[in-house]
Amino acid sequence: MPRWARSVGDDGLAQQLPEIARAIARGSAAGLPLAVAIDRAADAVEAPTAAVLRACAAALHAGHPTRSALAAVEAAPGGSVLVGAIELHHELGGDLVASLAAIAEGLADREHLRLEARAATAQARLAARIVPLAPLASLAFLGVLAPEAIVALATTPAGLGISGVAAGLTVVALILLRQIAREVGL
Repeated sequence: MPRWARSVGDDGLAQQLPEIARAIARGSAAGLPLAVAIDRAADAVEAPTAAVLRACAAALHAGHPTRSALAAVEAAPGGSVLVGAIELHHELGGDLVASLAAIAEGLADREHLRLEARAATAQARLAARIVPLAPLASLAFLGVLAPEAIVALATTPAGLGISGVAAGLTVVALILLRQIAREVGL
């Protein structure tokens, strides 16, 4: 993948894919060639993504195959659906405008669900950051209030046992929190 394509974060491009699909659909509905429609779509999106679209349009103008010219768009989450629809239209024909409108709607729904999942898992993500710090903060607080208790935790068999159980439970909590975050894709 070219350097310019990697410089734009996949998330930024993915978030703008619905608008990109709508803008290309508008250009196609107006009878514009794909390269010109993509170039005009660059006007509808924000700066880093606009540069990627302009480069894609330039590659199409230069005669590159559609898939390779749109590689940066295809690399973004959801981009393969958009590029696949464009390629399918070029190979088999059909109503590109309707296809892109439906894809834009689906991509917008997908982004909305992704943001809802992020909001729903905000507590778990915050807990994943706080859980490793809570035992250390508790020890520091205990050290300020009762330094002799820290000595007892570090030197007596009961204190070492409690510390070991606490460390083990903290590790289990971290593993579970990471698994939850991974399962929801965050």
